Amino acid sequence: VLNSGLLAGPPHMGKRSTCPSEPACASVQTPRPLRKSFLGAVTQDVQAVIVLELLGGPQPVARMAVTCREMLKQLRDPRSNQLRVSTASFCAVTPALLALSTGDCRQLSLDRLHTLRLDVLEESGHLPQRLADRLLSCLGRTLKAAKCTGALPLQELSLRLASFADNAEPLRPSSEARIALIEGLESLPLRRLQLSFLPLRQKDVLEKVEDASSGRCLTFTSMLRGLGHLEHLVLTHNGMFGDVAMELAKALQQLHLRTADFSRNRISVEVWKQMADALGSSVKLQGLDSQTSTS
Repeated sequence: VLNSGLLAGPPHMGKRSTCPSEPACASVQTPRPLRKSFLGAVTQDVQAVIVLELLGGPQPVARMAVTCREMLKQLRDPRSNQLRVSTASFCAVTPALLALSTGDCRQLSLDRLHTLRLDVLEESGHLPQRLADRLLSCLGRTLKAAKCTGALPLQELSLRLASFADNAEPLRPSSEARIALIEGLESLPLRRLQLSFLPLRQKDVLEKVEDASSGRCLTFTSMLRGLGHLEHLVLTHNGMFGDVAMELAKALQQLHLRTADFSRNRISVEVWKQMADALGSSVKLQGLDSQTSTS
């Protein structure tokens, strides 16, 4: 767990470090012979106050977790030995897979997770297609399993895929990976959803997926309609044309959206106006100036 850098706020927080050089612990200096950490020098009662009140509960405090054993103990679920935090960010596929793998191998607890960010864009040109598929499948299966065991508090999910695979071809997730992702996202209490660099063609958004657990047929658009708490949607760099954009706009009409960002796609000005009419004036539609085709 400590070597993987699986918990972070900004991406740089997941790196290993020594206590004297990190802001999380630098304000506390103890004589070298004592070799005591900050939390080791205070009572258990004070430790509980620091972790649960001053830090606001399980927060993205990976630096303190990797440098202070007492903090790590406080953040771990004693039953599953998984880390409990409210925010987790990953900038590489490997630590994300370690954290989100299904079964007893998973290192991250989801029962208090409010924000999950997966940003592997920097791995463009180096990421094998199979690992990208595995990441989406793993994320989808883990979310689906968590929903079956109880309420999932996840409110923000941000996913930025790599734009190119290691063979210099555009990254195109497999049908199986897409199905797993759709099933995982269905009915989540998300307030913000970002899916960037995920190709969205008409086939991708309208293809029916049968959910074996419920017997219902799902599509990408029906999944979006089921996100009843969604306020902010970001669909950027998806290679999306006007026909797909209109299908999505129709699916979003019944939601209480505040913003919808469709930047860096291929939506014409005419279709953009139709989308704006379909969504209504209450939704701030973003990204017109960045479209590849605006004629």
